[in-house]
Amino acid sequence: MARKARTWKGARTPQALKRARQSLRRHAVNRRTRSEAKTLVQQANSIALGRSDGDGPAAVTAAISALDKAAEKGIIHPNNAARRKSRLMAKANAAHLLDGATVEIAAAPKKKSTATKTAQRKKVAVAKASKAAAAKAPDRPRTAAGKAKVAVVRASRDSAAARKRAKTDATGESPADA
Repeated sequence: MARKARTWKGARTPQALKRARQSLRRHAVNRRTRSEAKTLVQQANSIALGRSDGDGPAAVTAAISALDKAAEKGIIHPNNAARRKSRLMAKANAAHLLDGATVEIAAAPKKKSTATKTAQRKKVAVAKASKAAAAKAPDRPRTAAGKAKVAVVRASRDSAAARKRAKTDATGESPADA
């Protein structure tokens, strides 16, 4: 006796039905936000490419803000937002949209206190020191496995040097004589 195949493939339990309702509501809200972000990016792109007239810096700022909000809410992936912002900024910079905006911002600098200046100098000194250390070891490993390998090599090198020192101390020779 063959049984008839089930044709309904959707949710059956009350929990699954509720999740389906939630998903539909969330999809509508997310679609609205995603659509708004895409529209603002398109408007900023068209201004940057010279297809339409408008306030370039304001359009770029609005588009970036919309992308950031969408990424923060989890509607689009943060890397996706970063990629879109990067492409938008490349077009805006090529069109020199933000040249006037940066001049206005730079025209009214804040006065820094002595403590802030000192902290800034310390930050710069630390950054330079870390950059110098990185420059001395350009092939420094970035992964955990690479770091472990370097640690093992360093430990074996240190133990070999210690054995050599112990051997030279036992014979009474100085390392310079050898």
